[in-house]
Amino acid sequence: MEFKIRKGLDIRLEGAATRTFKRPDTSTCFVRPSDFRWIKPRPLVQSGDTVEIGSPLFCSKEDERIIVASPVNGTVREIVRGERRAIECLIIDTTPADFFFRQYSVPQPKDSREIADLMLANGLWPFIRQRPFSTIPNPDSRPKALFISCFDSAPLAPETALLLKGREDEFYEGVRILQQLIGDENKIHLCMRKEADNGLFESVKSVHLHYFKGPHPAGNVGTQIHRIEPIDKGETVWFVQPQDVATIGRFFLNGVLSFEKNVAFTGPSLKNTGFYSMPYGADLSSIFQEEITDESVRKISGNILTGKKIEQFQTVRFYDSQVTVLEEGGRRELIGWLLPGFKKWSFSHTFVAWLFGKKTFAHDTTLHGGRRNFVMTDVYEKVFPFEILPTELLKACITKDIEMMEELGIYEVDDEDFALCEVVCPSKTECQKIIRDGLYLLKMELEGKKL
Repeated sequence: MEFKIRKGLDIRLEGAATRTFKRPDTSTCFVRPSDFRWIKPRPLVQSGDTVEIGSPLFCSKEDERIIVASPVNGTVREIVRGERRAIECLIIDTTPADFFFRQYSVPQPKDSREIADLMLANGLWPFIRQRPFSTIPNPDSRPKALFISCFDSAPLAPETALLLKGREDEFYEGVRILQQLIGDENKIHLCMRKEADNGLFESVKSVHLHYFKGPHPAGNVGTQIHRIEPIDKGETVWFVQPQDVATIGRFFLNGVLSFEKNVAFTGPSLKNTGFYSMPYGADLSSIFQEEITDESVRKISGNILTGKKIEQFQTVRFYDSQVTVLEEGGRRELIGWLLPGFKKWSFSHTFVAWLFGKKTFAHDTTLHGGRRNFVMTDVYEKVFPFEILPTELLKACITKDIEMMEELGIYEVDDEDFALCEVVCPSKTECQKIIRDGLYLLKMELEGKKL
């Protein structure tokens, strides 16, 4: 099927990744429970323990079958704790020359239960997430459909075909295993960009192919689910990223467990952009020291819309395949709004730069205005492609009106779906945080728990 997304916005940022692939030298790995939404970790190792690739580091207190495994061979240096002794990070020392894979003898699984057990035991289950809530699903549940978004429309997002370079057979096997996991009666949807080179994905058998055209958020899995398999109360849909599908496929096809992936380094404040192959959690300090000369920059794990600032632990988040580096803003500009703005971007075409077609911009982190109460305009509706009233849903989340949240379609959205609303908001409202808090409130209510 073909879908055209008419509402949205492409933010054209300088610093796309060049097609060069490198492998960084790293002797440290950081694994953070906060990468996994709302998981309450129970540590399974102590400082000084030796771990191998696939060794359990911590499990979920609510379901101890769900473990997060070590991505490297090494020694646990420290378990960093924060407020109320909550685990912030596990720091693992490894050898830079170490091979980031482990060979197994994997039996051919006979059914869905055996696949789930193998994935749980080897730390592959967290690659699967569910909507609503974008959390790791219950291993005993099954979705009504599984989505694989084969393109990303976010600013400077890398091409999925480049991320999967040389891993085509592993991707095919991963799709086959996931189909066996959810059952033949449930559909797997592959969503591609219209008019792109989709040969890799169109070769996958026994799946449903869909083509999307239009601006961001056409590549968001939430937009794709909304158009293909809308979610109602009591229903779940799973989604997996293409590189993670290949990682699952590699394990079942060749018996190789590896948490290594390709990460695109992008942004206008990098001397050299490109791709790096690394295990998740790898220390990025050496790359930043080599490629960044100005200290006044913001390093982001992910894209500029939904990414998280890289601060104490210099690494990319578990589900991210992109790092963005751009200049820190905050400088005041004298009569800046009176100048023609040949190098300034604006959604409302305030500056003349919009006349230059597909010009790219060196954005920084300046907020361009102060936070204030809601200003009632139709600006959200111009970039929000869901058949949902965004302003009303935000207000329902703020007032904690769960019944109204459900009526307005809270099950269909996630915080990333409101990122563009945040960009164009005249009130500088933190829309993503409001939706995330609303979803957490709803989840606690459904599970009968108190905040």
